[in-house]
Amino acid sequence: MANSSDRKFLASDLWTQERSRKFVILGAPGSGKTTLMSYFAVMLADKQPQVLGLDSETDWLPILIRMRDMARYSDKSILEYIRIFTEKTMQVKTLPVGFFEHWLEDGRALILLDGLDEVPQSGKCYDVVSRIENFLGQFDRNYAIITSRPAGYRRDFFPMEEFPHYEMQRFDDEKILTFINNWYDSRFRGLGEAARWKKSLQKALDDNDRIKLLARNPLLLTIIVLIHRYQAVLPKERHRLYDRAVEMLLISWDAKKELSSDGQLQYLDRDDLGRLMELLGYWVHTQGDVENNESGTLIGQEELREQLRGEIKELKQVQLYQAREEAERFIDLIRERTGLLNEQGQDYYAFVHKTFQEYLCAEEIRYRADNEDDFEIVLGCIGKYLHDPHWREVLLLLIGQQKPKKAAKAMRAILNHGSEYEQWLHRDLLFSGSCLAEDIKGLRRADGQLVQEILERLMELEVSSKELVGREVRSKVKQIFCSLYETDFEAQVLEMLKQREDLIDKERLLEYRAELGENDEVIGELLAQLEDENSDVHSNAAFVLGFFLKNRSETVINLVLAELQDENSDVRSTAAEALGMLKNSSEKVINSLLALLQDENSDVRRHAAFALGNLKNSSEKVINSLLALLQDENSDVRRHAAFALGNLKNSSEKVINSLLALLQDENSDVRGSAAEALVELNIDSEKVINSLLALLQDKDFSYPWSAANTLKELGKKSHDILPTIIQWMEQHQDSEYIGRYIDVLWSLVVDKPSPNENHQ
Repeated sequence: MANSSDRKFLASDLWTQERSRKFVILGAPGSGKTTLMSYFAVMLADKQPQVLGLDSETDWLPILIRMRDMARYSDKSILEYIRIFTEKTMQVKTLPVGFFEHWLEDGRALILLDGLDEVPQSGKCYDVVSRIENFLGQFDRNYAIITSRPAGYRRDFFPMEEFPHYEMQRFDDEKILTFINNWYDSRFRGLGEAARWKKSLQKALDDNDRIKLLARNPLLLTIIVLIHRYQAVLPKERHRLYDRAVEMLLISWDAKKELSSDGQLQYLDRDDLGRLMELLGYWVHTQGDVENNESGTLIGQEELREQLRGEIKELKQVQLYQAREEAERFIDLIRERTGLLNEQGQDYYAFVHKTFQEYLCAEEIRYRADNEDDFEIVLGCIGKYLHDPHWREVLLLLIGQQKPKKAAKAMRAILNHGSEYEQWLHRDLLFSGSCLAEDIKGLRRADGQLVQEILERLMELEVSSKELVGREVRSKVKQIFCSLYETDFEAQVLEMLKQREDLIDKERLLEYRAELGENDEVIGELLAQLEDENSDVHSNAAFVLGFFLKNRSETVINLVLAELQDENSDVRSTAAEALGMLKNSSEKVINSLLALLQDENSDVRRHAAFALGNLKNSSEKVINSLLALLQDENSDVRRHAAFALGNLKNSSEKVINSLLALLQDENSDVRGSAAEALVELNIDSEKVINSLLALLQDKDFSYPWSAANTLKELGKKSHDILPTIIQWMEQHQDSEYIGRYIDVLWSLVVDKPSPNENHQ
């Protein structure tokens, strides 16, 4: 979990982190809120309060309340509802009079109020909040947790001073691995068989970044594991994986019985649900990118009800009143069961993950084109939505499902689209390259010349000077090449890279080799170099392992830590930087880097600061050490300390004021780093914005490296600087800074937030 200052810890450590007894936990659909509440209840029922940081000598009573159910008893107090629930649902008939009052008055209850956002009507929500406040106020010696999805929560429900607010975090790589290990260990008796299944799934996730992004959501990871378990492999084409996942989520609505039983649905069956979801997916996606996160677009209940009426009437050829009644039954089904389309708050709905909205939208466009035998429908969507971030994944999925000749036709249309600023941004070329990563079978046979042209043009960007191309474009090229692993184009692109190795950084080529199938060979070579007597050789090997390959094995960590003791300051510097890239934030690593902040060599100090910023440990000890480093006599050290503070996302008043003071530093690069750190912290205060804008008038700050990022972030905040950037670029085509300003242009044209991005 994390709070507003991005301080992260395990949910089981909640009461050891805060003095408060009452909390609000927010989390996206499928993030595990209900599972967490059930876990807390089970731990207390199993007499293990110490696991949660509660007094182990106390006998605790867990009280778990689903707020949707409680809201139906609006005329009852919470205490009355608890008794009703216990007697009717749990069928406990022999509770003595005053049973719950005894525990509550004694302060030995953990009250778990799950799903505030699921209260059916928004008007009732404030009433429920009032009832909760009265109840917790009456029994104020007890512990309590309230959960909600962000979409159904208002910040004025519970004061943060009394109820600290936390957010459920997505799974990182380590937690994904832990989930997979526990899942297969619980299903196989033989360790060998379990290990084979784990390795197979882990490799499938490592090889596909888009699928791994889904796996960061616990619910979707569960679906992925189920698909892998019962089909032995994950489909390599992601649209096939999404198809299996959609099928599984549709089955979850069936809940082991026919949808038509018990009056659930009268006209729609399971086959109809798939078609209905495609129609809804397209309609919802065209409503705009209202919720700019992993959830899909939020749709109001009345809008959804009206759309369902029309779709059901057309799909099942029934009367309007019959379609209206079926729409009501379908919405009731959504409320009761987790599935593909879920309630996201009071009177709002969305797909469980935006990926499924995008996939279903692409399916509907493909269906229309096939049904009408008109490929212009596909080409029309490409022409209308190309480079619209909201439609990017829809178009990639749409092209990825086409037959080879049609896919080639679509990709040529993209390559020759002639988008604005193409001479600098190369967006048409980059999108065409992304289509190759969809691994369309038979594409080379359908149009081998197209494949060759795309790869050659991408290769020219790869070997061009980064000062002329820009980091953003080079980063996209690298991303595309690496995504071709285990596709029909892997061997071809690897051979092309090796043929141009004289124009590619040695370390970058090693990373390409590792990403494109030669990982074991590259790691073997580097581990051997770590044992080399030449300090330059083993220092460089440690850097490459950390920075490029991100190998986090205990062996590599210990070898790099040993480098910190080397008498050669260059070796210590490189080892410190490598540790930052290895992303291991164990206490041993953090303490070693903190000690290095006192090193006599300034290069060592600055690299240690850089590493601490990368490791995302924002403890008070780390923050205070970096703040002290802002006073270092060496300007590079001050600059890297500022970078680290921005990267750690600690926006305390002490940090903000220290960085604002650094804007007056005598060194322009230090001023630039302080500016970048402030924009990284995303502070919208007038004082910060005005200080940054004033800094851009500094004659020494006009075009150094740090100005680019500051301009980029200010541009994202809607400051109208695009005309100035274009004018400068047109006048300085051959400037050594052109690549940096291509990055700024990229951020203002490609990464510019949509008008609705922050709408709630």
